[in-house]
Amino acid sequence: MNISQEDAKESLSTIQDIMVQTHRAVAAAYASPSLIMWGLLWTAAFIASQFYLAYAFYIFMAMGLIGSVGTTVIYRGFRRKTPIKDDSSQRFGRRIIWFWIVLIAYIIIWLFLLAPFSGLQCNAFISTACMFAYVVMGIWFGSYFMVWLGLTVTATTLISFYLFPCYYCLWMAIIGGGAILGTGLYIRLRWR
Repeated sequence: MNISQEDAKESLSTIQDIMVQTHRAVAAAYASPSLIMWGLLWTAAFIASQFYLAYAFYIFMAMGLIGSVGTTVIYRGFRRKTPIKDDSSQRFGRRIIWFWIVLIAYIIIWLFLLAPFSGLQCNAFISTACMFAYVVMGIWFGSYFMVWLGLTVTATTLISFYLFPCYYCLWMAIIGGGAILGTGLYIRLRWR
């Protein structure tokens, strides 16, 4: 059986297209709900902090707790619905969870090492550290939307921190939260 070079190229192109579609379908099923949830939480926490700054620590702790529980529910729901049940995806999910746990532990260590700091500096540091995680995960998984999202929100954080410190929380709610939420909505609506 002889296959022409043109047929081989067409077959490889078809396989590549299927891989991209599969990657996008997985992102739409898992990443989209996570990004939408975190975008909404991010927006709500920053808006609440703008008006109740004295309670910002508690607001963000509640956001983190709700987001962690929500992420777990989304991940477990995704695992239940996926037609492919293998141990490697479960191990992979655990690695992601441990990555975030270790990152949070290091953020706490770094905050103690870098103290004293203002609440604004603390928040900007934590926000950019989390966006660093988005960039790293995007590179690891070849999900370049995560790289761009992380870089965009980092840039908006720095712009707000240095240029609009009085409106930092509102800026982060609208631009930062909007970027995360918008990315999740775009994936949900366009990648299915």
